[in-house]
Amino acid sequence: YFVEFGNGEGIPNVTTGGIGTELTGLVYFSRRAESHKGFCHGGSMCSLMDDIIGWCGFVVTGRCAPWTGFTVQINTALRRPIRVDSFLVARARITKIERRKVWIQATLFEPTGEGEILHAEG
Repeated sequence: YFVEFGNGEGIPNVTTGGIGTELTGLVYFSRRAESHKGFCHGGSMCSLMDDIIGWCGFVVTGRCAPWTGFTVQINTALRRPIRVDSFLVARARITKIERRKVWIQATLFEPTGEGEILHAEG
């Protein structure tokens, strides 16, 4: 993943990280993720969303601190099937911080020359 830190909003005495921090990564779904012939299993999509949301939470303080938190709840909506052997982009963004709780929104999309095709959001 590539991280773009926010300006520290939502965290006292911190100048990077916080609200607006965003993680972006390139994702490849191989045939090992296949469920129905030619399509990716929904569980692999949900697992990816959990992973990027978790890592986005690890960088909330403006530095990468793995395993400093855990997922309490994740809601993922699968919007469109993904063909195996596809490359997509996963993006997660911190939208709210309340004491130790961090809210993160994530999307899994296919970039095209005419915009983005949304496959999942969480």
